[in-house]
Amino acid sequence: MARKPVYGLHKATNQARTTFNGKRLYLGQYDSPESRRKFDEVLARWDAAKASGKTPKLTNITVGRLAILFLEFARTEYSKNGKPAAEFNNFRQALRSLTQLYVGCRVVDFGPKKLKLLLSAMVEQGLAQSTINNRLRRIKQAFNWGVSEELFSVDIAQALQSVRGLRRGKTKAKPPSPKPPVSIEHVDAIKSHVTRPVWGLIQFALLTGCRPSEACVVRWSEIDKSGAVWVYQPGEHKTEHHNKSRMIAIGPKAQQLLDSFRELSRSDYVFDPQAWLDEFVRTNYGEHATARTVGERYTKDSLYTAI
Repeated sequence: MARKPVYGLHKATNQARTTFNGKRLYLGQYDSPESRRKFDEVLARWDAAKASGKTPKLTNITVGRLAILFLEFARTEYSKNGKPAAEFNNFRQALRSLTQLYVGCRVVDFGPKKLKLLLSAMVEQGLAQSTINNRLRRIKQAFNWGVSEELFSVDIAQALQSVRGLRRGKTKAKPPSPKPPVSIEHVDAIKSHVTRPVWGLIQFALLTGCRPSEACVVRWSEIDKSGAVWVYQPGEHKTEHHNKSRMIAIGPKAQQLLDSFRELSRSDYVFDPQAWLDEFVRTNYGEHATARTVGERYTKDSLYTAI
């Protein structure tokens, strides 16, 4: 039996909404007598179907509708500090590839052959083998979620599991290329082209082996200085959703580096982008120019942009 409808709020329009047999229904102004009456009618239909022991066949739900419903779920499921995480964007890219070909296709008509045609289309687009296989895995996951929500029969998702990912040497797709470490000569070559905070971030990552995203958010308050080797325990890191802790050792050279930035920090963050902007403005426009105010820390993307 499909899941029992729930009375909810659509914040963007302040309307009451519910889902019945995989379809989103809008009931009028939230918490109004009219919306409550319409919701009671939906519940009555659901109770009648339950009493008859018949599970309605959701033959009309489309691939495009499934993608929308799954992304609504994924926006909350794959979020970090109230914002969509990188995995949410990965799902969005995968489902975008799916809906480009099959947005109006009914889910009951979508099977392994259509999924294989989608893989071939992604190969023709020039996507790498690893990218295609990752999108395939996420598309299958979206269909599995649809089964868990009782939007359609389990045999649909089970059939898609029979489609294998692309294998090395068996496809025209570009194989994954190994990413060797950057030579230290190439790193040193950019020193004269970046500002002091950016160079400090690069050096801190080199000296500690931390991720760029972790170097960007290092705080004075998160550094334990009680021992000869300091320990940085970031509050945010890649595996925190698995309840894993992350500890980064800071040796004498890295300690000396951090101390050199103490006077440049406006806040608890060590590497301050405002210091970079002030330096850039002075260098290019003179001492009397005024820089705009920016955020109190770098992000991984803003660091890459600066480099």
